[in-house]
Amino acid sequence: MGTERKAWTDIHRLLALSLYCRLTFGQLHRERSEVIWLAERMGRSASSVAMKLSNYASLDPEVLALGKKGLTGASHQDRLLWQRFIAEPETVARECEAAWLALGAEVERDEQENDYTGQDTVVLQKRRVGQSLFRKAVMIRYDTRCVITGLRHEDLLIASHIVPWQSRPEFRLDPANGLSLNALHDRAFDKGLLAIDAEDRIRVSPELAEVG
Repeated sequence: MGTERKAWTDIHRLLALSLYCRLTFGQLHRERSEVIWLAERMGRSASSVAMKLSNYASLDPEVLALGKKGLTGASHQDRLLWQRFIAEPETVARECEAAWLALGAEVERDEQENDYTGQDTVVLQKRRVGQSLFRKAVMIRYDTRCVITGLRHEDLLIASHIVPWQSRPEFRLDPANGLSLNALHDRAFDKGLLAIDAEDRIRVSPELAEVG
């Protein structure tokens, strides 16, 4: 595929945003395999995609809160998309999913995934897009902190679904259906050992209370 310089389309911005939400700050470079993969399918250079990811990083409060910063070349359209993502994360997430489906004609079948054997790579990417954008929106909503302990370390935090991912598809991408929890409390929450009531009070199950 050619990699000549070209204008960024709305679909390409959505694809880049969805990839940005899947990667850590240190992975936003042209040698990263996911960056190369997407660049090839968009007919761009890996450097171009990496720069766009770094432009998004410059707008990300989660990155800025950690004392990091991206490139300063974010365009007006980049800023508008980011503002929409903050204001309407569920809507933008669905647009990103649609962008991946539009890319699907160029994606070969991949049967190497153990959990989703036989599904198209684009279906797997679509699933990951939703999960990644949900996590990013939840982390921004809770200032990258565990809502129970206040722990602030992105590698130890999980965006937990209040209503489980599988049971209510209509809530999957809604950040209001999410909590930022550290890994231990996420596990306890998932097992029903902890709960947070309507008044934001932590409820501990009798089973957990009995063992101290």
